[in-house]
Formats: sequence, C-alpha cells, structure tokens
Amino acid sequence: MEEQREYLETCDERGASTGTVEERGLVHAKGLLHRTVHVWVYDWSGEILFQKRAAGKDSHPGFWDVSAAGHVSPGESTVMTAVRELEEELGIEAGESDLARAGVRRFTLVSRGGAFIDNEITDLYFLKIGNAADEYPDGSSGGEALPGLTGTGGPSAFSFDRSEVDEVRFIGGAELQRLMKGDDFEKIFVPHGKDYYAWVLDTVEALLNSP
Repeated sequence: MEEQREYLETCDERGASTGTVEERGLVHAKGLLHRTVHVWVYDWSGEILFQKRAAGKDSHPGFWDVSAAGHVSPGESTVMTAVRELEEELGIEAGESDLARAGVRRFTLVSRGGAFIDNEITDLYFLKIGNAADEYPDGSSGGEALPGLTGTGGPSAFSFDRSEVDEVRFIGGAELQRLMKGDDFEKIFVPHGKDYYAWVLDTVEALLNSP
C-alpha cells in the first residue's frame, strides 16, 4: 500500500496563508515557512511533560522535546491542531477551552546536514492536568528515573503513539534548569534554544499562580 503523503499550507512571515499547499517533504527540503503548534502539558506541582522522539522520526530522533507538537493541516485552526496532536501523540482528550494560548514564536531548525529545514511559525499552548490530590494523572507516584535525569515520570498515564514517541516523563523546574546549564543540553533536547525552555518554565509558573 502506498504511504499516504502529508500536505502543508505555506504562510508568510505574519503567519497568513499564501494559498499554496506543498508536500511535507518538499516543504522541509526547501525550508518553506509553515504553521505548527507546541502544546506543553504540566501538572499541579509545575512539573512539565516531555516526550522522547521516536528513533524513526525524520528530524532529531531520540531527542527530548515538547509534550506534543505538529503541523497545522490545510483548513485547520491552530487550536484544532493542538487538540488533535494531544490525542494522537499522548492519548489525552482535551477540549479547546482546556488549552491556554500563550503566543507565537518563530523557529528555524536545520538538521541532517542541511537536508531538513524546519522553518516554522508556531502557536504555543499549555494544558494543566491533575490536581494536588494526585501525584500523576493515573494516581501513580511516578516511574523510575531515566539515565542522566533524577526525576520520575508516570508513563502509564498516557497512551502514546510509539511511531512518534519513544518515552514520556515529567521534569521539574529545578531539574530542567540544572540540565540547561550543561554543555550537552542541546544534544539531548531538541535545540529550540535555552531561552525558549526558560520561557516555558516561566510561563508554567505564571499559569500556576494565576487566579
């Protein structure tokens, strides 16, 4: 059976559609600007969910990355994409009103020796799960610490797509800050920039302290 191709709508620097739809591989080969979303999932204590990208991914395989992310399909709003990606990648069923939109960022990530250029305008969303009565959404106390990371996560709480995601885990703010100080941070985490990860931490803290 022929593999189904994914098509993306290109956009201008303001994020407005150009009216042109191109095949995903061509968009990344040419570095055409397109729309994506990031969805950051966090819990009542401020720990943030990260996913480890599957080994078969065409960019940054095996790197730790945003909780859920994806391309905006033609005719789809960014919040619709965010809801879809949460369910497809993590098995989280959320409504549009559950998500907090926190702005837009421009990213350009080049990998595979320049053969893959991810040139994106990204809408940023946050989703709070759990509450102070539960350590993790499934009621567990977390899993075993991963190599190089001292915290624990609750992977059984999520039904993730193994073709997209290898592992998931929660990382606390202090732990993430410690990792960011290391020279190898962007060899372990997708290189969106340390300033971006710091902004994510600040945003989670602000959301937790908001009424």
